[in-house]
Amino acid sequence: MNYRLFFQRKINFGKRLIRLHHSNVLLFLVLSITGFILFSSTFRSLFPSVRVWIRDIHIWVGVLLCLPLLFYLPKMKQHVKTLQKKNNNRINLYFIFMILILLIFSGLLLTYHRLFPPIVSSFSLFIHDLATWFGVPYAIYHSITRSQWFKMVVKTKQPEKRLQEPIIIDDQNPIYRRRTFLKVLSGSIIAIAFLPSMTKWLRAYLPAAGPTETLTDGNRLSPLPLPSANSSPPIGGGKKGEFRYYTVTEIPRLTNENWSFTLNGLVKQPKHYNWSEFVKLQRDVQVSDFHCVTGWSVYDITWEGIPLKKLLQDSVIKKEAKYVKFYSADGVYTDTLSLTQAMQDDIMVAVLLDGKLINQNNGRPVRLIVPKMYAYKSVKWLNRIELIKDDHIGYWEERGYSTDAWVNNS
Repeated sequence: MNYRLFFQRKINFGKRLIRLHHSNVLLFLVLSITGFILFSSTFRSLFPSVRVWIRDIHIWVGVLLCLPLLFYLPKMKQHVKTLQKKNNNRINLYFIFMILILLIFSGLLLTYHRLFPPIVSSFSLFIHDLATWFGVPYAIYHSITRSQWFKMVVKTKQPEKRLQEPIIIDDQNPIYRRRTFLKVLSGSIIAIAFLPSMTKWLRAYLPAAGPTETLTDGNRLSPLPLPSANSSPPIGGGKKGEFRYYTVTEIPRLTNENWSFTLNGLVKQPKHYNWSEFVKLQRDVQVSDFHCVTGWSVYDITWEGIPLKKLLQDSVIKKEAKYVKFYSADGVYTDTLSLTQAMQDDIMVAVLLDGKLINQNNGRPVRLIVPKMYAYKSVKWLNRIELIKDDHIGYWEERGYSTDAWVNNS
């Protein structure tokens, strides 16, 4: 056997693995940063126009991450064979490989979410989040404990004679104590740093310990709307799932003095209500689901409010009206439905959720509900509806979202 050639091949194989490893690390780093930016409600509020670019970068980096894995797969068997006597290294390889596969597979399903029912997107988002919350902290821990800096810190200068002897791990060995301490310290710091955000994410999937829609925040106009018998207790049995609250501005502070509701534009009978008048309008109750374009859903919500179709018909629509434009009280957010879309029976100007006031973050006192479309069509803090002749590009559509907001419920 040509041992020189054999060892040269092993060296070349090792160098190729190192290059693949570095490629994976770099792509995973960019993927993690862009992913946490997309998760951040603060970033969404401060830089809404950049969010779509970040999302596209995140998707394409995920696609690129597949390439090093494809190059690695033919070499995986040989790599695992070299780790036969390194149990920890082998476990680490399997764990990282599993995390990457879960992220890529769930990411693909989320990217093409329009092809699947919402339940698929919800499950994919859970898997994607789960892989992120376990994978990213572990990747940081792995990078720190394998870095040259870490190795230099744990290295202890030994007499030349001791270096020639086998290392015995026991209570007298300072290398073992220092390495273990630093590993535990690094892991603890990383766990503490990620724990608050991870707990917040996990809470959405745990049974609620009590009422989640409290009345302790603002926008409590008076008098309070009294729920109908179908709302309290809710005929839908209570919502299943939790909302994730996104805003593009500060939450407007609404009172009886500064809130009003207007329906005007291309109608023969414009309407204008203060809160006392609005809360007396006849309301209906319906049970429907709520789907966000980012993948999460809340099911079986009992909404109480005024059907949009009834509001429009009562105002007597002019023939030239083709679109319905919705305004938020935040003064920034708008969106539009065609008149045909707006006349669907389940579109509602909602006031109550499961028999309680809608949470302020969720649009109290009034929000639009469009169950068959993604939630960026369901305008929060709704205070004006205008009938118009020409189409209007909504807030998120202007920033790259699709004008086709239909949810695939097949």
